[in-house]
Amino acid sequence: MHTGFDILESSSALRKHWLRRFVAGFIDIALIFTPIWLVLYYFDVLDKTILAGVSAGVIWFLYAGFCEGRYGRTLGKHLVHLKVVSMHERRSYKQTFIRSIPKLFWFIFLPFDVAVGLATEGDPRKRWSDNVSRTLVIAYYPEVPRRERAPRPQPRMQRKDFGPGL
Repeated sequence: MHTGFDILESSSALRKHWLRRFVAGFIDIALIFTPIWLVLYYFDVLDKTILAGVSAGVIWFLYAGFCEGRYGRTLGKHLVHLKVVSMHERRSYKQTFIRSIPKLFWFIFLPFDVAVGLATEGDPRKRWSDNVSRTLVIAYYPEVPRRERAPRPQPRMQRKDFGPGL
């Protein structure tokens, strides 16, 4: 019986996958927290930290649910070339909102979700909520449009010697 933690020790590809997911999450939460902190800075609120944490969780839940449902990725996932796919059928909003539930209380449930996903048997790339929603986060490199591709090398033309005078 091997868990994700066991495989994480020996697999650099798995470590790279989780690092990319962490970076994507950090980018997304930075995009969400910055406007919240700017708004709360101008208002006299008793406990800005709690209000910022709860509102960031709600906004992150909605943002991730809609973006992953529509495009398969958030801006953070797009920048690190990750995409959410369905394991069995076409990806749906229901699946993406189910997998985004831990983001509501991201400071408690999201680390727990990752730890439980890595501690159980199965695909080590999945959080526990990915198992429940039957989704998977994969590396995604969009195809380069044909006009932007490098030209194919042409074979060299062979010279034929026709003699000294020609």
